[in-house]
Amino acid sequence: MHPLIRAAIIVAMSVALLSTHAAAQGWKGMGRVAGKVTDESGQTIEGVVVKAYLPAEQGGTEVKSNKSGDWALSGISRGQWQLDFEKDGYESRQVTVAVSELARLPPLTIVLKKAAPVEDANAEIRQALLKGAELMNARQFADARVIYEAILTKYPEAWQIHPLVARTYYGENAFDKAIEQLRLGLEKDPGNVEITLLLGNILVERGDAEEGKRLIDSIDEAVVKDPYVFVNVGIAMLNQQKPTEALSFFAKAIVRFPEHPDAYYYRGLTHLQLEKTAEAKTDLTKFVQLAPAAPEADTARKILEQLK
Repeated sequence: MHPLIRAAIIVAMSVALLSTHAAAQGWKGMGRVAGKVTDESGQTIEGVVVKAYLPAEQGGTEVKSNKSGDWALSGISRGQWQLDFEKDGYESRQVTVAVSELARLPPLTIVLKKAAPVEDANAEIRQALLKGAELMNARQFADARVIYEAILTKYPEAWQIHPLVARTYYGENAFDKAIEQLRLGLEKDPGNVEITLLLGNILVERGDAEEGKRLIDSIDEAVVKDPYVFVNVGIAMLNQQKPTEALSFFAKAIVRFPEHPDAYYYRGLTHLQLEKTAEAKTDLTKFVQLAPAAPEADTARKILEQLK
């Protein structure tokens, strides 16, 4: 490259960099704005971040209030400045101030309101689910549904509640509504194995065998990471008075998760229902071995005593 051309390029780049730097510093000047931040009772607030932004120059700066609640922004240019006042525990506030480099503005008094306590949504949902589970166990399906639907109304993003609503409808033999809720859950999470299995089984039961079996066959058992995916469907089959179908799902859980106790327990109870005493004894014995301190272990031991 010719030396003169190289020099011209260097000069052009330098000018561009200087122009960029000048634009970035376009908000600087001789202006000043200051004030004090207090709460609603008049108490000063320390540590409030004051973010100053001059939209016309696409630049700005920030400071914090001191122990007396005072803050000041100096060396800023004239223009319509946007000031944001932020501090944890308080509601943010935004004001626009016309700054002049020729005249000083009177101090601004900014009052911040205490922020309302943030609800612990997870704790609230967890408590509601525990109450809903108690009602489901008591077969109070309508009451459980009221709780689940209240969660969905307040937290519509909690789509995982749809399958629980479906269970309440299923308990009332309102199968179409149960299917509708399961489809809503599957729309949110198309790969959800448990919802897919439950929907597939209910569809088969309702006579839509083609779609139901297609859903069931679509499940890759190797991707199942939680034994309750199979166990819960097995329990659902038991509730439908389908012990033979339930056995197949408990068996899937045992093959995939041989050290997980609950599938043995429920399969043992299912064998007992089908009057398969030997198989029931084997499964319940295995359950007690794997989970001797589980709440259901005493029940399993009593059954085994009766089967001797």
